[in-house]
Amino acid sequence: MSAGRALPVKAPAQKEPASVGSQRARKRADDGERMEPVPPPLPADPAERAELFARLDRSIASAQAGRLVDWEDVDRRTRQKLGLPPA
Repeated sequence: MSAGRALPVKAPAQKEPASVGSQRARKRADDGERMEPVPPPLPADPAERAELFARLDRSIASAQAGRLVDWEDVDRRTRQKLGLPPA
């Protein structure tokens, strides 16, 4: 784990709580186009942060080692889990 990952993170101050809808469809002030969904901030708790980065490091190492899952399997499992019809 790099030293930068161990530093505590402060969430940016917000003037008012953002609703889920506003996070999914934020607009640019200059041109009014829809932006991509905004991911949640990284956890501020050092233990949660360390666990998150450890999982990411394990996933990256697994992918680099060639242990990949076919998209069809991921799609099938996700659809079953969410109760969606097959593609």
